[in-house]
Amino acid sequence: MPRGRLEGELTGRARHEDDYAYWRGEREFSNWTLAELPHSGPLAGTASSDRDYAVTITRNFLYSALMIELWTALQASTDAGLAAIAAKSVKEARYHLHHAAGWMVRLGDGTEDSHLRMQRALDHLMPYMNECFVGDDVEQLAAAHGVAVQTADLREAWEATVDETLAAATLDKPVPSAFVSTGKHGLHSEHMSYLLAEMQGLARAHPGAQW
Repeated sequence: MPRGRLEGELTGRARHEDDYAYWRGEREFSNWTLAELPHSGPLAGTASSDRDYAVTITRNFLYSALMIELWTALQASTDAGLAAIAAKSVKEARYHLHHAAGWMVRLGDGTEDSHLRMQRALDHLMPYMNECFVGDDVEQLAAAHGVAVQTADLREAWEATVDETLAAATLDKPVPSAFVSTGKHGLHSEHMSYLLAEMQGLARAHPGAQW
């Protein structure tokens, strides 16, 4: 069921899907911080810094490796709509993982420069994955009702995929970090405002239009 229709049934407030994308403020978004980081290098100071393909590929790899496990598990959701979305999405996730993992190996086991850039990107991004495996009351409740799963239960399978690819790419797995970002609770990095300004600018310039 579309989110807007579901919220309407629960609260009586009808909302269009565009409302969620274009008319929410930064604190109203709940997403892993990893997804809002820029494609710039680890030492970049702003979202407008030079882009680094190593960061793009590494982020896609880490994320896709987890989404394979998540979508696979959600195919068994007691929510028929979510299960159907998962069944379709896991196919796309497999493609993204295949693409990203291939480039992890090519660049990691490539030239001295490409290897160094990939290792720096991995060291930069890996700590942000911790957030993906920290549960909360909402996640636990959804899992208890069979609607969703606790991502902590997916970590072992995700680690296995990551370890296998890093070995092939001759990259060193970073030392575990205690850092936990907070994007899923609406506390975002400084880069989130850049994303929303770009995504919402056109819609906000033409209020009332639907996209």
